[in-house]
Amino acid sequence: MKEKKVLNKKGFMLVETLIVGVFIMGIFSLLYTNFFPLIGEYERYKDYDTVESTYIAHWARMIALKGLPETSYTTARNKGYLDITDCSLYTASDGQQNCAAFETMNNVSKVYLTSYSVINFKNFVKDNNSFSRSFREYISYLPTYSKNTSKTPSTGYYRVIVEYVSDDTYKYGNIEVYKG
Repeated sequence: MKEKKVLNKKGFMLVETLIVGVFIMGIFSLLYTNFFPLIGEYERYKDYDTVESTYIAHWARMIALKGLPETSYTTARNKGYLDITDCSLYTASDGQQNCAAFETMNNVSKVYLTSYSVINFKNFVKDNNSFSRSFREYISYLPTYSKNTSKTPSTGYYRVIVEYVSDDTYKYGNIEVYKG
């Protein structure tokens, strides 16, 4: 009778396990290096442009459109921005009351009317230490909106930026304003 030689395959399983283990560790390291920065970005920007802040900015826009005189828009066009937090700026019949009620109900601390492209406002805020650090970070986070050249103050487009307090945290939102 012929004897069959049995090959020793015990080492092959060890090598296969090592290769699969290295492959799995490589996948986890890629996920770790790409996923955790995204979580950090989310934590950093979670208070910016939420549904709640966009809703508050929408009502700030409505009050500004109904209550601000044309001179306010001219000032925002020439200067690049206008602080419209002061309710005495509103000249419509119930504009001051609406403004005060809006700011009280939503814990609004600041409302700015800017030109549609916020480049000038970004430069002003960046160089001015009278703004809070969190507000300066939000303004630096905003895109400039400068690529849309059809939306300018001369065509009636502006932007409202709102700062308010919710859950003991400053939150921010902005929305487009069309004064046609």
